[in-house]
Amino acid sequence: MKQRLISALKGIIAGDSLLTTTEQMRPYECDGLSAYRELPMAIALPKSIDQVKAILKTCCDLDIPVVARGAGTGLSAGALPLSNGLLLSL
Repeated sequence: MKQRLISALKGIIAGDSLLTTTEQMRPYECDGLSAYRELPMAIALPKSIDQVKAILKTCCDLDIPVVARGAGTGLSAGALPLSNGLLLSL
């Protein structure tokens, strides 16, 4: 499923806006509360509303959960990534 998601997202956003390696995703594994950590399948960094809409439609079509994230400074683990999902960094 991860490869299907990544392939689909590559058609929507540029390579530097799609993070897929552990090294790239490590800074996003937690919010300000670092006691809880999880790496997602991928991280999308959209640059437009149209990209956000296309990403969400793709995830819906593939039945992939999405976690939307802002600055990641919260202390409640409210934007913690899901290991079987996409982190959408806004």
